[in-house]
Amino acid sequence: MAELNATEGGDFVNVPFWKANLSGDFEVLTDSTSLTPGKIEAGKQTGVILHRGRAWEARDLAALAAGADPMAAIGAKVADYVANQRQKDLIKTLEGVFGSLTANTSSSAFFPLAVDSESGDTRTTLNPRTVSKARAKLGDQGDKLVAVAMHSDVYYDLVERKAIDYVLHSETRGGGTVASSGISPVADGTIAGAYTNPTVPTYMGMRVIVSDDLEPTSTDYPIYFFTPGSVASGEQMAMETETDRDILAKSDAMSIDLHYCYHPVGARWKVSTTNPTRTALATASNWEKVYETKNIGIVRATVTSNY
Repeated sequence: MAELNATEGGDFVNVPFWKANLSGDFEVLTDSTSLTPGKIEAGKQTGVILHRGRAWEARDLAALAAGADPMAAIGAKVADYVANQRQKDLIKTLEGVFGSLTANTSSSAFFPLAVDSESGDTRTTLNPRTVSKARAKLGDQGDKLVAVAMHSDVYYDLVERKAIDYVLHSETRGGGTVASSGISPVADGTIAGAYTNPTVPTYMGMRVIVSDDLEPTSTDYPIYFFTPGSVASGEQMAMETETDRDILAKSDAMSIDLHYCYHPVGARWKVSTTNPTRTALATASNWEKVYETKNIGIVRATVTSNY
């Protein structure tokens, strides 16, 4: 979301929106009465900027002992490291807007969009009923849920029950003929690409995202369903990398810093805390809902796993 790119600086980003009163039915026009106007009010979402950094250091003696360049190894892994760290920030943000996994209360921002998360609710493994209940939270917008994120224990439980469908990468690109378009047909009756053509897992028509960062609480696992654009992001400053050499210690150092925002669309960071820790991001009292419930595109379910 371009509005979250706080390049001018600051610790918060305000994204305004209009709250139009669209309730009620048509009024009957007469020549003796006037229409009653519904109010259009301005509201705002507030996102919080996360200022993050990390540094690594390696001494020459370690490189000599290992027979390899440790800084080169670190550099090769930085992209995956950053992606994983950002994902953890996002998950803690989702925990914050939904509240505790096992004792969700009506005070959490997205409480109306939580399925089977209150203390005492009966948990089951992920199944079509869970998905139907999640879609029902959005009413007639329920079919807009296109992705579901889950822990690997939940995923492999579905795999064992043969509930996962797989779409070949080539099928997502569409068909054709090699001669005319350079694209292999969608179904060519061979297994030529069986070991080179990656597959995309889906469950009940939704793209499956698997991450063990979606940690369970005891035997309860969080499942997040998303509509397109339901989580927004922005950058205050792209990642910068710096290196340094300490000639006295015979060591090389590398540091990175990045400044960004993840924001559940329809929520507001309502406290004055700047640059929050993950614990603060996951605190339900720091968030509030500003959209109407069915205009929010994230639903959480609490399930169990046979693994």
